[in-house]
Amino acid sequence: MADFGIPYMGSKQSLFHRIAPLFPAADNFYDLFGGGFSVSHYMLWHHSNKYKRFFYNEIKSDVVELVKDAIAGKYNYNFFKPEWISREKFHAEKATNAYIRCLWSFGNDQKNYLFGEENERNKKSLHNAVVFNEFDALAVSFLNFKKFPDNLSIRGRRLACRQTIVKRKGELQQLQQLQQLEQLEQLERLEQLEQLERLQNLQQIEFSSKSYLDIKINPNSVVYCDPPYKNTAKYVTEFDHGIFWQWVMDQKEPVFVSEYQAQKNVKVIMAINHKKKLSPVGCSDSAEKVFGNDAAFRAISAL
Repeated sequence: MADFGIPYMGSKQSLFHRIAPLFPAADNFYDLFGGGFSVSHYMLWHHSNKYKRFFYNEIKSDVVELVKDAIAGKYNYNFFKPEWISREKFHAEKATNAYIRCLWSFGNDQKNYLFGEENERNKKSLHNAVVFNEFDALAVSFLNFKKFPDNLSIRGRRLACRQTIVKRKGELQQLQQLQQLEQLEQLERLEQLEQLERLQNLQQIEFSSKSYLDIKINPNSVVYCDPPYKNTAKYVTEFDHGIFWQWVMDQKEPVFVSEYQAQKNVKVIMAINHKKKLSPVGCSDSAEKVFGNDAAFRAISAL
């Protein structure tokens, strides 16, 4: 399994394998700013034996429902046939529909539509050909045939579509000036969503959509926080970082926090150099870090 959680801005799936070894075993693991579920998914997949209970919390309730629906199999390709989401529908429903907001936004930013205006029509044509086996004149011109074999699944059609476009790409770009036509990003993201259905150990996890301040932390727990990053342009939020860091330092259980920067009295456990999708504004040191409270440092020293 290569991908964890749902497509989501700021996902930690590319580097969490470096963070997870920091956590000691305990009764409970809390993912308090759960976002797209990648951290909880990773921990359940790789470290289910270290904890009796997992707590996934994300304040956006529709994101929590999207995750739960995916786990329940709602997006299984055997019966879910994703309709094309137009630019107009995206902007009309993104505020209340996490599926549209997360899977049909550019860079998973949950704000801007996935496709540029110049390429939207082309992507729609191929989407309907792959999902519904319905070909218009554009699809026929791109693929040079009029129908997929009836026994091909949506995934099989997508791969066949991509292979065909790659073979014809030079010709098509010369004639049509098309770029990246072989990628159907929305369907690739849907496959990531679909694989949540394979998640085991569901009896170990609890879901919630609350403020981190309203979550009761049980004794013998490990807490991981991936809050909105301070001074990062893409996180436009009223999140109070001062209150958050005071809460971290007041906790008796080990708390580990991913951020670029913290208050002066908070110590760094690990610095991670990696290709960053988000950059702190006006911060000279842009290495992502893992910070910890006193209990986290005591737990690490005991390992």
